[in-house]
Amino acid sequence: MDKDKLVIRKKTSLWSRLRRMILLIILWAVAIYVLAINLCFIFGVYSDGLVVNYSLFNLSFHLYKLLGYLIITIGGIVAVYGVIHIRNLKRKAAAHDKDNA
Repeated sequence: MDKDKLVIRKKTSLWSRLRRMILLIILWAVAIYVLAINLCFIFGVYSDGLVVNYSLFNLSFHLYKLLGYLIITIGGIVAVYGVIHIRNLKRKAAAHDKDNA
């Protein structure tokens, strides 16, 4: 069986790759900024701007716990979907091999 025939390969456009790259850079910049603000407060570095941003970006413990559960739930759903999708692809590949034999 030629496995390359079972996989659909599409080259993503330059615009799509740039859009993803910009989005990821923005998300990482925000995450690093929030982490830097928290580290400044842990080490006792205070300023008016840091206090405003700290109160803006920090959540209560209850919301942190809720966010953690949400991340775990979404991760579980993605893992289950991935396993089901891979099993379906294997079943289709086996049926394809059986039909061509």
